[in-house]
Formats: sequence, structure tokens, C-alpha cells
Amino acid sequence: MTVLKAVMAARDPAFVDGFREIDLYDLPAACTGEVTGIYLTGDADQEFLTEQRPLLDSFVARGGRVLVNGHVQRIFLDGLTRWRTLDFRNPADLALTRVSDHAVWAGTDPERFLYNTGRPGPVPFAELERIGVAGFYGRGCYLDLPVGSRVVHTIGRTAAPIDYEYRLGDGRVLVHGGNDLLQFATAARGTGHMRGQILRWLAGT
Repeated sequence: MTVLKAVMAARDPAFVDGFREIDLYDLPAACTGEVTGIYLTGDADQEFLTEQRPLLDSFVARGGRVLVNGHVQRIFLDGLTRWRTLDFRNPADLALTRVSDHAVWAGTDPERFLYNTGRPGPVPFAELERIGVAGFYGRGCYLDLPVGSRVVHTIGRTAAPIDYEYRLGDGRVLVHGGNDLLQFATAARGTGHMRGQILRWLAGT
């Protein structure tokens, strides 16, 4: 089984931390029968992905999995919806609420994703509230979700969906409406185990 991490410019065509990292524009050639999952970074060229919609739809319908990061503005997979920005004024407008369990986020506390800080190592939440900057996990939402979607997290006091999953044929699509999830899989947050959970979800295990 192979899990692809499709990025704008590949640093190494070999496996990196469990991913085979490829240039996004090599996706059509790299998406072979052995590939079980595709991780799309938030800065992926959505115009190009729109051109690959038949490939992506077919890949998922056959049982593959795709994790979409970022702000979707072009519909490059059946069932996707466009990202919308939130009107936020303070951290409470960006706080996450978990509304359903999901294997990718198992064993994590949503409040650990709210703040970023330049301080190395673990930082108590009270200190994060004082020195951290909120909103890196996400500052927007997805509405008009496909029928049967499962919302994982909502954001802010409006409780708008930011992370959701849906079935497409025999496969699944997971959408995260913010910076790449792998950025939040760190020991300092107590969430380092998320990397393995992301890989296992993409592998279908």
C-alpha cells in the first residue's frame, strides 16, 4: 500500500515519514493501483486538480481515500463544497468543538489546536491564552455539506463545520478547512501520534 503526499514541489520522491512525497503535477502518473490514499496540501493548485477531477473521483469511488487541506474554491471532487471565511473578533470565535469522534483526531484535545506560539516545547494552556496567536488551525468553515457527511469539528460560537468526512462510492474524503493537519501533529502539543493516525486513515487500516 502506498500513501501519496501531493505537494507543489517535491523535496524527495522517496518515502518521507510514511508518505511518498510527489510533485502535485506528477499525480496522474503516480496514482497507480497500489496507492490507497492521497494527502493534498493546502497550497495545492486547485485549477490543476479540477482538471484531474475524473481521476480523483474514480480513485475514491474505487475505495481510495483523499485528505483535503485548506480553502477549497474549485470543486475538484464530487461532494466538495466551497470554503467560506468567518467573521471573527476574538479567540472564542475560532475555538473548536468536537461533535463526533474520528480516527485521525483520536486521543487529542481540540483546545490544543487553537493557539500557536514560537516557544519551543509544551506550553500550558493558560500560558497559551496569554502569549499565543489563535486561528492557525482554521478561520473559516464549510456549509452545504453533501448528504451523509459526518462533521468532526465545528468552529466558534456559530458552530460552523470546519472538518468533515463523507463517502464517495467505496471510498472516503476527509476535508480540513485550514492549515495542513500535519503541522498540528507535534510532540509539543501532545498530538504527535496524529501523524500515524493520518497515515493509517489514508491507508484504510
